[in-house]
Amino acid sequence: MAQAGKSLNGVRILVVEDNFLAAEVVRDLLEGSGCSVVGPVGRIADALRLAEHEALDGAILDVNLNGERCFPIALALRQRGVPFVFLTGYDDEAIIPLELRPARRLGKPVFGPQLMAVLAEVI
Repeated sequence: MAQAGKSLNGVRILVVEDNFLAAEVVRDLLEGSGCSVVGPVGRIADALRLAEHEALDGAILDVNLNGERCFPIALALRQRGVPFVFLTGYDDEAIIPLELRPARRLGKPVFGPQLMAVLAEVI
């Protein structure tokens, strides 16, 4: 399911999503592709702690977490050199701070093959 020739087997992916059902769908998709899932977590403080201290190969970040934006998590990951993908229901790129706009962004709902292909590209 990952990009041809690029295995995600064994990579550690942080999943930050506040919607339980969406988080479980992403977890199942990642685990089905051989990833080791860290989380999922739905709160900024919990996710920030993991982003700063866990060994990670990548992350999937829901932009809106119970009314708060995930950008502190993204900045912590960027500082550590951990690639990430934003998931968002917002069409307007302007909600993302300028310094984080180069990151890949996928709209919700996201299709599994699309998410896995983008994840394989960024890792």
